[in-house]
Amino acid sequence: MADHQKKRAAFEDITNSNREVQRSDKAENFGSVHAPGNFSRQFQNPVYYIALMAELWGWLPSASSSRAAVVVRRHADDAICSAPYALGGAREPVDIDAGEENDPAACSTYVCDIFEHLRASECRRRPTSCYMEIVQHDINPLMRSILVDWLVEVALEYRLGSETLFLSVAFVDRYLSTHEIARGRLQLLGVASMLIASKYEEIYAPAVDDFCYITDNTYARRDVLAQERAVLGALDYELTQPTTKTFLRRFIKAASGELELDQTFEHLCSYLAELTLLDYGMLNYLPSTTAAACVLVALVTLSQRPWTATLAHYTGYEPRDLRYAAEAVLGLFATARASSLPAMREKYASPKLLCVSALGVPCALPEWLF
Repeated sequence: MADHQKKRAAFEDITNSNREVQRSDKAENFGSVHAPGNFSRQFQNPVYYIALMAELWGWLPSASSSRAAVVVRRHADDAICSAPYALGGAREPVDIDAGEENDPAACSTYVCDIFEHLRASECRRRPTSCYMEIVQHDINPLMRSILVDWLVEVALEYRLGSETLFLSVAFVDRYLSTHEIARGRLQLLGVASMLIASKYEEIYAPAVDDFCYITDNTYARRDVLAQERAVLGALDYELTQPTTKTFLRRFIKAASGELELDQTFEHLCSYLAELTLLDYGMLNYLPSTTAAACVLVALVTLSQRPWTATLAHYTGYEPRDLRYAAEAVLGLFATARASSLPAMREKYASPKLLCVSALGVPCALPEWLF
């Protein structure tokens, strides 16, 4: 261990009653749910009207009826979905991969297939959203939040990437979905999960002894290695797992397809996404849903057009699909400054990340979006 490296304090008492985590599902003042207000606008669009008549009467305007039905319905959906927010913007999605055909890192030839596969994988390998109530008896959501906050500090200490942090938390949740654990071994689970994620994501992963040191030698080397084997067995060695960060990068690129966005937007999206790691309730949403919700909240925060045809195309979501996830993200954003778990907030308060954690929080999401 290098002499200059600062030794982190051992994992704090996870039963500390003074700690409070504001659950996003308890956030208030976001307004009540209303029916969409664009019903009459839809009927002003002739394409939508034709599609509706075809749907009601079974009429199609050409011999190649099935093909015509697909085209009509597609344009009708575009008209419905783009009406509230695409005014003044492109009505057709922008090809965000154009011009990258010769860039092997972009994988533009296969990128659509890759993300189609990731969307299927996120359903197969997601953790159980209610494992605290069903599987665990000695830990609770607050203890999980404290663990994640500590893992953020460990990742900063060893300069691990954001992808490693997300994967570490995903491994923790998947393990806890099927295996009961005592609170005294929760930190050991976090260390072993981050060790596995580091080996998977990082070029230079920290050594086992580094992770022992970071716990103030609470656990011996053999304990970490034994827990690593237990986690790998519980995961059935299926380590390739799409996380919110996996989708976020693509969705940020889609948002930039029609809008003039700078690094503030990118850092804010990352901050919001990492805040969701702290909240056990966010397991109710798929990673792609959470990523899209973070983009939506970031656009509203920066007073940008909240959604575009390009975002709808590449995310597969309309704003109405993201309402509850976006309100949960906004709730986390609003309560982060007063949270007793400061690691994430302090990380994004640095000038390097443009101090996005200090940005003003919107009072609510625009009702007309939904």
